Amino acid sequence: MARPVEAPAGALRVTCPYRFHHDLEILRWVGETILDDANPLIAAEVGFLEGGSLLNGEEGDDVGRLDMILVKSGADASEALQWAALEIQAVYFSGDAMRGDFESLTDPHLPSLPFPKGRRRPDYRSSGPKRLMPQLQIKVPTLRRWGKKMAVVVDRPFFDSIGEMDRVADISNADIAWFIVGFENAGHGGLKRLIRDEVRFTTLERSVEGLTGGKPVPLSVFESRIKNKLLASDQRSRRAAK
Repeated sequence: MARPVEAPAGALRVTCPYRFHHDLEILRWVGETILDDANPLIAAEVGFLEGGSLLNGEEGDDVGRLDMILVKSGADASEALQWAALEIQAVYFSGDAMRGDFESLTDPHLPSLPFPKGRRRPDYRSSGPKRLMPQLQIKVPTLRRWGKKMAVVVDRPFFDSIGEMDRVADISNADIAWFIVGFENAGHGGLKRLIRDEVRFTTLERSVEGLTGGKPVPLSVFESRIKNKLLASDQRSRRAAK
């Protein structure tokens, strides 16, 4: 069992998406909730978007993939597939590179795992608005037309970094089901296991608003900021000219 990264405030953050695969617990949770099947079939990295035909007439390669497709098991071959898409999002980090940490692990005389070097922090702006939000904007509209749901798996600190989202009461009115993961003690040595925390049903539009993470300021406030920027720039120019 891997050790998740622990933040100074005490909350655990998932920095590797494979952490969410442990014991397939979260996949069973998604299957139960969306497909009424705790043991769905799994197809990984399924091509979803294709590029146009190339100049030589060959078909383009996949240009977008869904992390996973969960398929309800036990269906007859003649029946329509019942499935849901699944996106998994861990948090990226900003700060010092990890090359030195990996190099230290090659030391054959290392008595134990070394403490990580460097200064790093979770980067929710890169992980949410810059990475996850475009994925949802590209994929969910087509899934919605097909009558399929998108499940998104994140940990609690990641979800709490997102702005408020209006929720819908029933999955039938939702585009996206957010599966929020927590941790609990798994025995001695400080190891943790994944636990189910909360499911949040919402629409694509409300999810995008939440991931954007802000509300427009009044016009007067924005124009005041413009004036302050111009004033500061003018003052710097005057000092440089002296």
